[in-house]
Amino acid sequence: MTDTPQNEVRMKKKQGIDSTDPVKPIWEKVVQRGQAAPTDSIRAIVLRSWMKCLKLGLDPIKPPSPPVLSQESISALLTEYQEFIKIATPIMEMIEISVRGTGFIETLADAKGQVLAVKGDRKVMAMAEQNFYIPGCIRSTENAGTNGIGLCLEEGKAIQLTGAEHFNLYHHPWTCSSAPIKDVQERLLGALTLSGPSIGRHQHTLALVTSAAKTIEMQLRERSLVERTQRLNIMLTSIYNSVTDGFIATDNNKIITHLNQTASRMLGVKPDSLTGQGIENLIQSGLTTDNWFDSGEPIEPTEVTFLCPDGARNYMARVDPIRNASFKILGSIMTISEKSRLLNLAKKLGGNYAKYEFNDIKGKSSKFTKQIETAKIAAKTNSRVLIIGASGTGKELFAQAIHNHSNRKKGPFVAISCPAIPRDLIESELFGYIGGAFTGARQKGMIGKFELANKGTLFLDEINCLPLDLQVKILRVLQQNEIMRIGDARTIPIDVRIIAASNTDLMEEVEQGDFRKDLYYRLSVIEIFLPLLKDRPKDIELLFQHILDRRCSEAGIQKPRLDKKVFETLKKYPWPGNIRELENVAERALLLSQGETIHKEHLPLRTTKTARAGRNRLGSLKNGYKEMIETTLEECDGNLSQAARELKIARSTLYRKLQEFGIRTT
Repeated sequence: MTDTPQNEVRMKKKQGIDSTDPVKPIWEKVVQRGQAAPTDSIRAIVLRSWMKCLKLGLDPIKPPSPPVLSQESISALLTEYQEFIKIATPIMEMIEISVRGTGFIETLADAKGQVLAVKGDRKVMAMAEQNFYIPGCIRSTENAGTNGIGLCLEEGKAIQLTGAEHFNLYHHPWTCSSAPIKDVQERLLGALTLSGPSIGRHQHTLALVTSAAKTIEMQLRERSLVERTQRLNIMLTSIYNSVTDGFIATDNNKIITHLNQTASRMLGVKPDSLTGQGIENLIQSGLTTDNWFDSGEPIEPTEVTFLCPDGARNYMARVDPIRNASFKILGSIMTISEKSRLLNLAKKLGGNYAKYEFNDIKGKSSKFTKQIETAKIAAKTNSRVLIIGASGTGKELFAQAIHNHSNRKKGPFVAISCPAIPRDLIESELFGYIGGAFTGARQKGMIGKFELANKGTLFLDEINCLPLDLQVKILRVLQQNEIMRIGDARTIPIDVRIIAASNTDLMEEVEQGDFRKDLYYRLSVIEIFLPLLKDRPKDIELLFQHILDRRCSEAGIQKPRLDKKVFETLKKYPWPGNIRELENVAERALLLSQGETIHKEHLPLRTTKTARAGRNRLGSLKNGYKEMIETTLEECDGNLSQAARELKIARSTLYRKLQEFGIRTT
């Protein structure tokens, strides 16, 4: 970098450099005169670059004046690369010390050849500034001809250019050694260059620059790793502290090493107050730590009592071992949850929710709409409701609608069919039990339906089938608002709304001694009586059409036409199975019609039942119950045991009803 070509000779003489440059004749032949050069006389990479410069129309003997960015652009550039410059600066300063006084200058450029930093002796720096070799100048091949920075960036590898290998004559007094710098993704960031007097090849200089560039890359990787680790730690800590569950980490000696903010809040302690203590000092009951790691298996959620500063607190806890790559156990993570959250999850997974609304209840008969209005009034209160109706009249549909329109709609809706559960299991289903409470019990116990329904609604269907001894226990729950699991000594407070249903008149059951009077009055704060389908003749067509619409929509098929005789037949039928039977008839008719018009013959109605259509239609539940018993006996061919099972009543109750209604059996 000199002012005139004549100074090139003076500089070489002054520095004692041999003026004979073997590349110079080739440069003159190719660059100045545009002649071809023997391929073995010049490096291919240099020759390609010369040809590119000639094609671009660059002048090889004109004093170089590379473009320089504006001050505003330079400021923006230095801001953009401030981390890159910050990391590279200490390495550049080390190189500067090692070459100080030798006339070398070092440069840091970005991937576009834009110079970011220049360091060197004061005298050399002055020469550099005269040739615009300053931060902000552009040293790409397109702007400065064949030079170390531009060629290094183009090729993406370390390179050294000496003397006449440079395209521009004014660069011939220099040897430039450049090495690329890449980021952690192996993307080109820039180049580090060391330029000095042209006295032949400086292999040690190229090695020095390459080593320095690798050091900068290593520093960039370390910085990236540190930042990534910090970012990951911050992210994990944020997640760790934002989750709704508490986490307690222990080492393999069961010493507490960490706990998140949720755990500290749940236990009522400061985050670091338990660090260094044994986990066994925190647990009062529900979980033993003696064989914590022996099995190497997770400990499933268990109710645990923790010793907290303000007294005992109960949470659900599970323990998972922490292993390394060799599967050696290094510690554990205990997850603690609010008991209610686990119960809510169990409710959702168990399908304990109500899906029906009052809009799903179809009917226009005055008897029926009156009961809907009563149910809507009941929904606005927290009172207990008793729904009385024969099987298939929609008792659970009403119960779900009441729940969904009450202030408990966000809570669970838990339904249990009392006769569907064996007598010796119904108590454990309702109240739950602790582990090992009886032979065959689950080791970890079981949560009962009352607990599952906490803050929501418990629907006891066909409560008339409950044994008398269990009726006493349910009465106590309604009085005390608390339960006790089987085998447990402590009570659990609950907040549950009870909706009960019966397919018999409970007052009659009370009079017969089959149902407790005090429980009946506790349950029947609001009574809803669902009429038989045969007592709602105007609703039969409406319901049949509604069922067909729903089934066709679910199957994605077009609704078939209906022959006018279909509804005449449906209205004459006594419907002992009520709406449930109507749904079956509609679905089967849809299948039998195969998409064509539904005719009378597509209705799978039994003639023995149709023959009863002429009987007097008594609207009372008592007469409906009598007819249901008669129908069931006929279907069971007079087998009383089978009929009692079908009716879901005790055999003794069936005998009493036969005598009461004067029904003869053969």
